[in-house]
Amino acid sequence: MDLLGGMYRYAIEGSCATRDMIFKETSPFVAYNGYLSKTSCGSVLQIWRVKRKTRGEQEEMHTVDIEVYMADIEKQQIVRVRTLGDYALFIGHNYTCCLSTQDYPRLLRNHVYFTDDDEYWLIDSKDNRRDVGILNLEDLSATDVVSPQPWLNWPIPVWITPSFNKIHK
Repeated sequence: MDLLGGMYRYAIEGSCATRDMIFKETSPFVAYNGYLSKTSCGSVLQIWRVKRKTRGEQEEMHTVDIEVYMADIEKQQIVRVRTLGDYALFIGHNYTCCLSTQDYPRLLRNHVYFTDDDEYWLIDSKDNRRDVGILNLEDLSATDVVSPQPWLNWPIPVWITPSFNKIHK
């Protein structure tokens, strides 16, 4: 996905790669924090993250909103999704996924779990607080999931999803 919401398909044959736009650009502004995910039923979600930088003794980055849109590839339209229902989203620097809270009952339904992903903030301000938390899409309240120890801010946080299907007895 590009900075305006356009989605592309890449075809790789041998040493040649081609790129086709499969979904038009839909965002009215350049968004540096956009993500794609699929639900378990195959719907494509565009996720846009809104962050705010605080001023003060030490600058901090905070996620203040997350907008979720369902992309209809056939109609080339997006529709705002106000609730994830029984799903939870994970977004961040290395990974985006949508999981059913029915399959993973410890996850909070209609919540987005997020980690830092602003490349400039991560490198230029690596000693600053990390923006890691859980956002409730119902009331946009965020819970920080940040270590209070300043030495635990590097490397950047990432999501790890173990595959229990590959465990051999």
